Amino acid sequence: MTKYFLFATLALAACSTDSSLTINNESSYTITEINLSPIDHVSWGSDLLGSNVLAPGDALELSGISCNTYDIRVVDNTNAECILDSVDLCIDNAIWHITNAELAACAF
Repeated sequence: MTKYFLFATLALAACSTDSSLTINNESSYTITEINLSPIDHVSWGSDLLGSNVLAPGDALELSGISCNTYDIRVVDNTNAECILDSVDLCIDNAIWHITNAELAACAF
């Protein structure tokens, strides 16, 4: 199974009540599902992509994310998944770049 790692390059900003997040898919994989879950929850939140996918070269822009620490789940078109634990989303204008190198380094 292909392993994935979501690598985050975050813009520096002060913590605020709500954050925005842009996810750039710079990999050669199609991302079919992205879920967030606060670290104290036992289930994943809804799929942030809905009925869409994040194809190579596409970007997803989200706003109004509550300041919290989240686990993030990424699934590709082969149903391989990666879970990134304890990501602090208490920033404004975060930008995440998903690349092949980071996806290949993902460890469960």
